[in-house]
Amino acid sequence: MAGTSNSVVMTIDSWQQLIESLKGNVVLEFMAPWSEPSKFMEQPFKEVASEFKDKNSNVKFAALNFDNFKNLGRRLQVEALPTFLVVNNFAVVDRILALSKTELRQKINDKLKLIN
Repeated sequence: MAGTSNSVVMTIDSWQQLIESLKGNVVLEFMAPWSEPSKFMEQPFKEVASEFKDKNSNVKFAALNFDNFKNLGRRLQVEALPTFLVVNNFAVVDRILALSKTELRQKINDKLKLIN
């Protein structure tokens, strides 16, 4: 998959990568490089992903550039950037609009407790 091997957040650039990444528990971030809120949440998203990885979590984290996946974003009713989706085996189980690292971490934790 795209991104460096050290990266805790995969950068998804193709449909094939997306399909391969959606098995199991995944937190998808719909973002855009031109979006100031996306830029603001980029580092907190990476930090939360790193925290989950440090706990040997089976959750994957992936970022999708909205401009490359507009049709999918519209189908999933992504209306603000960034939007975080919790996905379990190809099914969206929650949508998160977070304003801080703490809020993002808590909402992901709460949702994953319910599906595991």
